[in-house]
Amino acid sequence: MDAPLVALSFPAVWLILALLSSLLSAQNVEMNRRARQEGFRLNLWRMALSALFWGPLALLQPWPDDTLFYVAAVFSGVAMIIGFTIQNDLAVRHNGRIAILHMPLKAVFVFMLWGILDAQARDHYFSNPGIVVGILVCLAVMVTALFAFRRHDVSWTSLRAVMPIVGLYGAGDILSRLAITPHDLQSQLIVFLFVMTATSAVVSLLYLPWRPRPDLPLVHPNLMRAAGWAAFGGTLNQVCFFGALVLGPSPAYVSMVALLAPVWLLFYHRMAHIKDDASPLAGTVVVVTAIVLMWLVA
Repeated sequence: MDAPLVALSFPAVWLILALLSSLLSAQNVEMNRRARQEGFRLNLWRMALSALFWGPLALLQPWPDDTLFYVAAVFSGVAMIIGFTIQNDLAVRHNGRIAILHMPLKAVFVFMLWGILDAQARDHYFSNPGIVVGILVCLAVMVTALFAFRRHDVSWTSLRAVMPIVGLYGAGDILSRLAITPHDLQSQLIVFLFVMTATSAVVSLLYLPWRPRPDLPLVHPNLMRAAGWAAFGGTLNQVCFFGALVLGPSPAYVSMVALLAPVWLLFYHRMAHIKDDASPLAGTVVVVTAIVLMWLVA
């Protein structure tokens, strides 16, 4: 077996990638909050720069002939530009944790949907009821703790604002898991990310006449600088996230590990002496529960 395949077959690889993705998610949201750029323009350039990076690499890869592969990539690209725009605007108007409030809701959604759709997942659940109960308990505790993280962040208005992200990202995770195969992960992932980011960029360009804040310039030094950093962090995050999504036992587990992102934000704010009234106790509960969860699903 080739060395890359041996490395990918190591059971903890998906977990390491999921942890890196959660860190990068927190970093990206915090960067967007600091940059304070309008979400649509930021993500237009972010996805365009990402597509320019992946394009030459994709041309060197064999392209799959499976229609589902391209359906999943295009759907994910549309979902991503819609979701990122909503997230970034929420981060600017409120704070980073509001922008990732969809994470616990998406974890529940994907866990339930994958259990319905995948026969192997259903067999695993029925064969290991104790582990399934443990996962559900951990997930419930993490969701409750995150909602208690900053109670005034969670309102009907904020929940309603992130519900489209829950549905779009959750469906995108399921489609991506079905479309990308582990045996040829490297080449498929490069092509998938190119199609996804190019779709996001094209959809954004088509939406330009109806974009929010048409008074703001499409090209500005501060905007381009922020988009460059967002593209860099987002590209790393996409590799880690989709790698974990494909290699993990279930796509829901990646979303569960991603629930650590708000805690990373809290740690960062404490180290950087940034005012933050989030509950350290709730953050500790999330970390401990995540450790138990990772032990259950590893």
